[in-house]
Amino acid sequence: MKLQPTRAAAPSRPEAFAPFTLAATAEDGDTTQNRAYRALRNAVLAGHFHPGTTVTLARLSEMLGTSDMPVREALKRLTAEGAFEALPNRSTRVPVLSARAVKQILELRIELEGRAAAEAAEHVSKRHLEQLIALDAAMSQALDSRELGRYVQLNMEFHFTIYRLADNEPLLALIEALWLRMAPLVAFNLTRAENVKDIQLDAAGRAHHARIIQALKSLDGARACEALRADLRHPSGLKHYFDGAG
Repeated sequence: MKLQPTRAAAPSRPEAFAPFTLAATAEDGDTTQNRAYRALRNAVLAGHFHPGTTVTLARLSEMLGTSDMPVREALKRLTAEGAFEALPNRSTRVPVLSARAVKQILELRIELEGRAAAEAAEHVSKRHLEQLIALDAAMSQALDSRELGRYVQLNMEFHFTIYRLADNEPLLALIEALWLRMAPLVAFNLTRAENVKDIQLDAAGRAHHARIIQALKSLDGARACEALRADLRHPSGLKHYFDGAG
């Protein structure tokens, strides 16, 4: 499939989404810098920023309720991880990915996240299934009420509930690294569902979640893997960021 970028939309500001703050509790030996890093990292993963969003130390420090220094160091770390990029004018923004980069990242996600789903089937419990069912139901409610920012966050929670179940830290780290690069694009797409047809497309895509849950309930790793990969391949994931092509 060849993907062509659409005309760029106006960047969305971080405050377009629910506010994010430093973690309420600190770990032993934790620092404000580490907490700022985790807060910003989680905000990227949860879709608080869209491609092309310019961020400033002043605004992020205000949102996090801390001084500039911890935020500056957190941005440096996240820039090294590909979540942000430094521009020649010394500003920082969320990268705008090319079609080639998106295709490469998506192919890796399909491979790694499918494997995580297969491994999750070895550890899933009734409690985990109930959690996934509740998240999927909440996604339906968010979509029906057009709370699209909340929908993005719930989708992230649904997926990472599965990936953590795999109990494979190296695999989880690789998946998180890819999500850091692609989560802004997915958030941009899903919060641009502007008409009934778009909403129906996303609803059809979510049918994959029910199949994932059923496969996990059956402890069928191969089926969970394929259902997860089908979810990632669904066209709603990139519909508003790229024009489809043959």
